[in-house]
This record gives sequence, structure tokens and C-alpha cells, in this order.
Amino acid sequence: MTKMFTFDADNYADVFANNGYVHIPEGLSEEFHARLVKYVEDSFDKKHLKDFARGDKQQALFEFLEPEHYDELREVVAAICGVEASSLTLSERHIKEYEPGAAPYPLAHKDRFGSEIAVGFSIRVPVGSTLVIYPEHDLSANPFNSTAELRSSFSANAHPEAGLKHALRVEIQDQPRGVQLFRGNMMWHLREHGAGTTVLYLKLNTYNCDTLGEDPHSVEVRQRTLSIVDSSPFEWAASIPVIARRVDYIQRRYNRDWNEVFGVVIYGQPHTTITEAEFEALRLMDGQRTVTEISQRTEQLCKGRDVREAIRLLAQRGIVDLLTKPLAMGQVRHMALREVA
Repeated sequence: MTKMFTFDADNYADVFANNGYVHIPEGLSEEFHARLVKYVEDSFDKKHLKDFARGDKQQALFEFLEPEHYDELREVVAAICGVEASSLTLSERHIKEYEPGAAPYPLAHKDRFGSEIAVGFSIRVPVGSTLVIYPEHDLSANPFNSTAELRSSFSANAHPEAGLKHALRVEIQDQPRGVQLFRGNMMWHLREHGAGTTVLYLKLNTYNCDTLGEDPHSVEVRQRTLSIVDSSPFEWAASIPVIARRVDYIQRRYNRDWNEVFGVVIYGQPHTTITEAEFEALRLMDGQRTVTEISQRTEQLCKGRDVREAIRLLAQRGIVDLLTKPLAMGQVRHMALREVA
């Protein structure tokens, strides 16, 4: 197997913990980088993602060159970020090519919510191309599935440019074979003088979130869920439900007459209405409680309905994933934010 990395990940754990980002020059092995260059030359047009095309850059879906690279990536990222490798879900694997006419000074952006940790592999980097990170200004996570949604949510006087003018600005003039890690959905960042630059971005999170369906294991998770759904009542009642990887957001909305509607939106699909009991059950899914335990805690809202059966139906509809063992601690730490007292 061709090794991707040349460095000891443990040597960068303290830097990442203190700064929220790390730059590792020549972090990719020469052999792996050469294979990446050839992959881009041979496959970019075939893997082109038209839905992600922008005026300044084009994107293509990356396929791991060897199956072992997926696990190597998670192990290295976990060591640097201080989480368990099994807690990491891949949410994006895109090669980004900046057009010759790319704006030299674009607006800063934050990555989608599922991009908790952005990992960049520098493939082609012309002289002057610079990754700019703002590691201290407004470190709230982007709650949306795109930076466009985040920017459109701002009022006219709330855009970040005014604050970024005076914020700490870190400039990384990376070169081919460089590796960059940073908190992608929290930190404002941009690429200056990016024309002609090619970077592979692999985005990961500890949220069990894969709205785009790009983690190689997500198909297995879905198949296992459907297998548990079709098993005996005892088995699926003992399973551990979590919000499904493809769920974009969960909402409670009020019409103009103040009628309340609960719903779930799976990425790319329309709103699906759920009951209040199902809404509360979803809030209780912390990656530790079983179907039975969650059902018992929502008895008052059930009104005679079996919440265990409701969770099973949510799993059938792709809203819930069913696990056979608790989530790793990295995922539990973040899912606990939804804890209901």
C-alpha cells in the first residue's frame, strides 16, 4: 500500500489543540502526491460535480486510491484532533480546481456544518497562492449546509468583513505535498491568488453527519439499519437509534395562524412531517440510549402510541440509523448538546 503521510500525527496534536489549525509542509509522501497528480489528470472531468461548480473553481468527487487510505486518514486526523478514529465520519471528498480567472481576493467563508475538520492536500499550488485562516474571529459553527445559506442569513450590517479587517489573519503559502487541517465549519477562511491551484479537501466530523452521502461506510450503516428494522422486536428495541447521517435539519415551524408543525429534511429531499413525540424522541438520541429507553422517556407524549414502533418507522424512512453498540466518545460529546433535561 502507498502511504499517504510522511509525519507522526502525535507531534501535531498540541499545535492543533492550541490553535485550531495546523500546516504540515511535505506532509504527503512523494509517491502518493504523484498518484494524486495523475488522478486529477485522468479523472477530474469524469468525476466533475456540476452542482458544486462556482465561478472561481470547479469540483470533482475523489475516489480513494486504495481502500486502506480511508482508515489511514481517520487515524491520522483522530490523533491530531484528539478524538477516536471510529468517531469520525467523512462528509466531503472533493478535488477543487481554481479557474485561471479566479478572483484574487475572494470573500471569506465557513464550510458546511458537517465539515467540522477540513483536511487539505495541496496538489498544484502556483507561487503566491495563499490559504488564509482567521482562527480567532467568530468561532461559531456554520449551522447550515452551505456557506451561501450562512451569508444569506445575515442582516445587512452583520456580514463578517468588518470584523475580519481587524482579526488575527494566518497566511499559509502552501506548496505541493502540503497538508492543512483546520476547523472548517467554525473558522472563516479563503484562498487568495488561487488561480491554477488544485487542492483535495477531505472534510470530517464527529457528528455522525454525512448529508451528501460521500462517506464510504454510509451505505453499510443504512443497510445495517434496514437489517435491524426487519429483525425481531426484541433486537431492534435493544438497538441504539441516532439521527441518520443524511438528515440535513430538524425543524418546528409555525404557520401564520400559529399552528405548529414538526418536520425533518433529508438533504435534497422535501420536508417530512413528524409528530411531537417523534420530535422529542429524536432530541433524546444521544448515541447511548436504546430504543426502549427513549420510548420510556417519551411516554407522556405518546398518547397511547408505541414510540418504539414509531422509531422503527423513522428508521425505515431514512430519518434514523440504528446501531448495535454506543457511539464513540467523540460523537457523544457533540450529540450531548441536544440533551433534554
